[in-house]
Amino acid sequence: MFMKKFLKVTICVMVAVFVLSLAAGAQEKAGKRVKTYSGKTAEGPEKHKWVDEVKNPTDWFSWGFDQRLREIYSDNIITLSDDIPGHVYHFQRFRSRLWGVFTLDEDLEINTRLMWEWRNFCEPHAGNKDSNVEFDEALFDRLYIKMKNFLDMPLEVTLGRQDIIMGNAWLILDGTPEDGSRTIFFDAARFKYKLDESNTLDFIFINQQSEADETIKPFNDQERVRGLTDQDEVGGILYWTNKDIIPKGQLDGYFIYKRDSHVTENGVRHSWSNESDIYAFGARVAGAVDENWNYRAEFAQELGHKQTTDWDGTGDSEYADLCAFGFNSRLGYKLNDAKKTEFHADYEYLSGDDPSTSTNEQFDLLWARWPRWSENYIYAFAGETRIAEATNLHRVAAGWSSNLSEKLQFCMDYHLLFAAENTRKDNPTFIRFSGNGKFRGQLLTAWLKYKYTRHISGHLLGEYFCPGDYYTKANNDPSVFLRYELMLTF
Repeated sequence: MFMKKFLKVTICVMVAVFVLSLAAGAQEKAGKRVKTYSGKTAEGPEKHKWVDEVKNPTDWFSWGFDQRLREIYSDNIITLSDDIPGHVYHFQRFRSRLWGVFTLDEDLEINTRLMWEWRNFCEPHAGNKDSNVEFDEALFDRLYIKMKNFLDMPLEVTLGRQDIIMGNAWLILDGTPEDGSRTIFFDAARFKYKLDESNTLDFIFINQQSEADETIKPFNDQERVRGLTDQDEVGGILYWTNKDIIPKGQLDGYFIYKRDSHVTENGVRHSWSNESDIYAFGARVAGAVDENWNYRAEFAQELGHKQTTDWDGTGDSEYADLCAFGFNSRLGYKLNDAKKTEFHADYEYLSGDDPSTSTNEQFDLLWARWPRWSENYIYAFAGETRIAEATNLHRVAAGWSSNLSEKLQFCMDYHLLFAAENTRKDNPTFIRFSGNGKFRGQLLTAWLKYKYTRHISGHLLGEYFCPGDYYTKANNDPSVFLRYELMLTF
């Protein structure tokens, strides 16, 4: 039954690729003639001057809007078992965002964005609920003031709710992992000091509350059980960037402190929250060898103390010394052809906890619980840590991307996944793990990305995971994840 569904979806994706390729190719052969909103044709790129005039009515104010439409189908992604009821998830999610930027001075800016996402569930059905629709809440996911040349210094200060992405987003991207890709913001104060033309120093203070209404109360507040994060978090980041030490490259060095505090309700600790003090220091290098070869590599050492997830809810999980290590790398090759063909090879290592020691060796992703390389496999980690909290991992991958036409890109990656330790062999959850197997399995991901205009884009994503001997036979069924997205931007 599973393979029949998978084959049907695969055929649909292949037909879509073929049709879109023909359409894009025909458009190119027609001398790159494209239709404007008026219905007339014009040579070359689309010119919509009126859109820019509407979005920028004055020199001190600009605004915009986007609408994201997604449909998602998945099977076995959490339990890796066909025998457990409710293993199929099929739903649509619709995210709307409206933003405005007030430029009060060339060195003073106020930026705000209001976001709302609602979902409709096809499977599993609502059960005892009145509706399959979850309207959810609306909130500001961007609300900050930015001051440049602060106090006549080469210092940029950003205060308030903001997005923060450092390096390749290996450890710092998503401050709100519990709501998926609905938001990724941080409540933070960021100070960016330009030492000289080649050196920049960032200091960031983060105060992230699990419940959204602890800072800025949402509209139609839903009082989410799991909130935006699993625990209350306070932290600091010191991040140095240099662009001249390495020829054609960049060198980063950083120190990160993260304090996690349990979330409680009626005096009872939530079983999924952590209590920890984590001190991480690391470095990243990225650059090009020549016009074809490029590279990046990053490592981080973590020390401190950590009390991990309390799976049985008794509150007696251990508080142990933390000593963990992580490494992430990529080697890329560009053909520099008309189709912009690229190849890459990845290796990533995230240490796992050795159950035979009193130390916790499990690497913590800090603020990077997001689908960096898989939308499918992040859910399997719910049986070991938490959703998207990848750890205890060796990942070897190879990938390829190419433009099938001017507006159509295809990307594919193949991953071999291994566990570093058999951490949970004697302490299973809803997933059972083998006593000595360490092969997590094989993962294939494929993207078809289409950008019709600067206002309309979309993609098709398909992922297939085949489990290995790290799991027992009770949890060894393949999983599939499929997604279609249409993005409208004004």
